Amino acid sequence: MKILAKILKNILAVALLAGAIFYFREDLNLAMENLYRKVSPCERPIVYSVGDLDNRFALAQDDLLKAVKEAAEIWQRPVAKELFSQAASGGLKINLLYDARQDSTLKLKNLGLTITKDKTTFETLKNKYDAFDKTYQKQKAELDNMVKYYEEQKANYEDEVKAANRRGGVTPDESAILEEERKSLNDLAGSIKLKQAETNKIVDDLNALANVINRLIYELNLNVKNYNNVGAASAGEFQEGEYISDAAGERINIYQFDDQSALVRVLAHELGHALGLEHVDNPQAIMYRLNESGNDQLAADDSAALKAACQIE
Repeated sequence: MKILAKILKNILAVALLAGAIFYFREDLNLAMENLYRKVSPCERPIVYSVGDLDNRFALAQDDLLKAVKEAAEIWQRPVAKELFSQAASGGLKINLLYDARQDSTLKLKNLGLTITKDKTTFETLKNKYDAFDKTYQKQKAELDNMVKYYEEQKANYEDEVKAANRRGGVTPDESAILEEERKSLNDLAGSIKLKQAETNKIVDDLNALANVINRLIYELNLNVKNYNNVGAASAGEFQEGEYISDAAGERINIYQFDDQSALVRVLAHELGHALGLEHVDNPQAIMYRLNESGNDQLAADDSAALKAACQIE
């Protein structure tokens, strides 16, 4: 009997262990992968796949994979080594997450504004912002006056209706007058609605301009204060992408890019982090903290960091 109980206890322990391994298999796989990379860095490729791809980027999955492949080649070509590979089950997820950063970029493009990371673009956008702000202030003043006039006319109309009701009703002539006033109020309300839509459109454009202006202020390290913008545009570091490795797994989140070449470069930067590389101080390097140069090749600082991380002579 004791032997049977011991066997059952061992079977239960094995079952619990198997269940724990199954439940935590992704965490264990990630831990084992990280351990392997530390022991034998760059010996086998990091396998990636597409995760979330917001359709508002208007980028097909094949085009995203092409960009990732180009970004991977920036690292692989100089060392003639496969550092990354793509598979449907790849653990490193590449996500395109749409928010105000990319929305601002697209809105400015729709306004016919070309964004490049230089002071000329900053001055152009600043002047455009000032012009839009003047238009907004004028529109807002007109809208406020329209709303004020509407409220006054509405109050007068309601007073006339109450007075007529106290008298026991309206005469046909009074009824016709009140009906005309009611129609005028409805027409005025419609005009206010149109004016509000026009004003909201200007506010959206102002916020888009402000977001990109604040990004350029940060990226160009300009000695100017951020605007107190309509809509309180975001300030501080403008993250185009980020690499994350935590209990949820490995992922690269891309938030914004101006064009295909900028997408490739920000992907290359985040793939560098996936390889274990940190930021370098050279503005021309892929691993510089900002995506501000048009360089699509490794700088000497990048190569040195890669060789050190991969233990390549």
